[in-house]
Amino acid sequence: MKGVVPSHPLTASPGMDQPDPTAPPLPVPTGAGISIPRQQVDYLLLAVLVRIQHLRHAEARTLLDALLALGHRTTEVLMAKAVVENELGNHAEVLAILTQLDRIDPPQFREGRKADPRVRMRSFLQARATYALHGELDAEGRAALDFYLRQGRTGQGP
Repeated sequence: MKGVVPSHPLTASPGMDQPDPTAPPLPVPTGAGISIPRQQVDYLLLAVLVRIQHLRHAEARTLLDALLALGHRTTEVLMAKAVVENELGNHAEVLAILTQLDRIDPPQFREGRKADPRVRMRSFLQARATYALHGELDAEGRAALDFYLRQGRTGQGP
């Protein structure tokens, strides 16, 4: 017959839209063993930044999930993921990511020096996510907010 597409083995059941229950299950795709060069990782992070700037957070999340699936669990990727999840309102996920960041890259404080802007951003995200989840700040959330505000007041510049 002309114009008839041969059926795929996974959709060859009587309903044609249901997979064949006797067919073996498809393997779950993972990024194990796949490596991409650092330059391409940087390009993907730049693409994430552009999408965040254009308020296309779901697309940014997709790119970040791909990087994480490929095993690129760096502080830059996790911080970007926390920012995107915060914008999407997934506050429990934000707190989980911040916990991972604290394990991977614990914040370092030095006497008399201003905190790194990334550390300040982490404290803001933690306070915001805690308040969004509980309607109030617990002791840890208050400490994070206090740190965020103190670092803003003691810093130089605008």
